[in-house]
Amino acid sequence: MEVVIEPKGEETVIKIEGRLDTNTARECEEKVLPVWKEPGVKVCIDCSELEYVSSAGLRLFLVLQKTTTANKGALRLVGMRDEVRETFSLTGFNALFKIEDAR
Repeated sequence: MEVVIEPKGEETVIKIEGRLDTNTARECEEKVLPVWKEPGVKVCIDCSELEYVSSAGLRLFLVLQKTTTANKGALRLVGMRDEVRETFSLTGFNALFKIEDAR
């Protein structure tokens, strides 16, 4: 799993590559949570290279959504592969997030 964080204008883009599972979710969380230190932050998570999401990865997405709401920010997920989108759909997470096809 690799995480790349890049400011793009008013929005911060976080690209997550590889598998987001029990072995990598904690490390990912430690890398990305500092992005939310400012109130009103706008974040785009690029999921185009995210291959797999386990329940631990879903938990991380839920933490990020709750943090975004608490900070009155905006979070959107883009470029999900079919496998990851299906996981979000089956668990009902697709209703909790703004999911877009492309950045």
